[in-house]
Amino acid sequence: MANLLSDTFKSDYVLPKVGCSRESIDKKLKEILAKDPEEKFAAMATYCHKGSQDVQDVLLQAFSKVFQKNNLITVMMPGQKQIEEELLSMCANLLSGGVEGVVANISSGGTESIFSGVHAAREWAREKKPHIIEPEFIAPYSGHATLNKAGHYLGIKIKRVPVGKDFRGDIAAIRKAIGPNTIGLYASAPNWPYGTYDPIREFGQLALEHDLWLHVDACVGGFIAPFAKKLGYKIPDWDFSVPGVMSISADLHKHAYAMKPASVIAWRSIDLLKYHYVRVTEWPTMEYASQGFVGSRSSGPVAAAWALLHFLGEDGYLEFTKRTMENKRRLIEGIEKIPGLKIIDNELSILCYVSQDEALPILAILGGMTALGWLHFGTMEPPMIQLILDPRADQFIDAYLKDLAQIAARVRAGETFDEGELRYAN
Repeated sequence: MANLLSDTFKSDYVLPKVGCSRESIDKKLKEILAKDPEEKFAAMATYCHKGSQDVQDVLLQAFSKVFQKNNLITVMMPGQKQIEEELLSMCANLLSGGVEGVVANISSGGTESIFSGVHAAREWAREKKPHIIEPEFIAPYSGHATLNKAGHYLGIKIKRVPVGKDFRGDIAAIRKAIGPNTIGLYASAPNWPYGTYDPIREFGQLALEHDLWLHVDACVGGFIAPFAKKLGYKIPDWDFSVPGVMSISADLHKHAYAMKPASVIAWRSIDLLKYHYVRVTEWPTMEYASQGFVGSRSSGPVAAAWALLHFLGEDGYLEFTKRTMENKRRLIEGIEKIPGLKIIDNELSILCYVSQDEALPILAILGGMTALGWLHFGTMEPPMIQLILDPRADQFIDAYLKDLAQIAARVRAGETFDEGELRYAN
């Protein structure tokens, strides 16, 4: 089994005997962080979803306002309770698809939101399908890895079925996989590996037909799809306007550009909340029921997200979405000018490309771009390069395309690359 600790982990690094000055701490932090890549090289990977410098300033300003009372126990903090409730109401409306009665809970991220959706499905099935002892969820192979993590913790078997040639959920394969122990279906809007939407309306029909819980993972698309649709982009049906959808996970810290960690889990109706909460009364103090899985949590990201949604408003998100999609168009045009490279047809802000030329293996392209300093997310089945776009990507596109064309030519010429060519600090 692989050791998940960093190779640089040192167990002999101990607490200083004498405390350090603020100046020395600041200096040491700068030295350490200088090892990370420059913004340019990771802006379409690990530094994505930043929005703009104004966005970052608003987030930090709001966080600082609640820093000294940074433990969100809403029963004791009426002001912070109002902030959270207003945030969740805005989110529920954005995810509702026009359906009335949608409600939401805050969470620490997509993992917790997905966990909460699967947990509620299990509790719902215990009431509605008590004969099922070994429950299972069915999902396309492209569904996020955290689904299996949730299944592990919750005692739910996860059955993944192959995606179609278009990298979308194969509804016929999903239908065939449904068995007597199936309690739920999982669909993505869009998925992370390919950036494609599953046919969620068909998933919803299947869920209604077999009386199953349907969870939609909109962690990537939840806070950009409503605005892309208003701008005229063709977005498949995915929200609560689709009959059969019971819960939706959507990350505020992606295309809402909020501070990490911040996500929501939304429910079709308030009646479903009884399957979400775990209410504990068998202990010496008051009833315990937290928003999600975690207990103590920071009010900072909640206040920051609330401030940001007010700061940008609908017009701001429309403008950010327009810029993001324009960035994608520019990249598609530039990448497809390079012979042998092909873009995967998908929706929204994830851009994936592959090679259709044996003389231009995509992993060699990845190695060359990495040697020049560019960081990427990626997919291995099949191998492809992935870029995650936001409004700020516009300032890096020309440099990226220039380097990509150079690397493609060098790969065709049989060159190999090593870390000695890295342009950012080691």
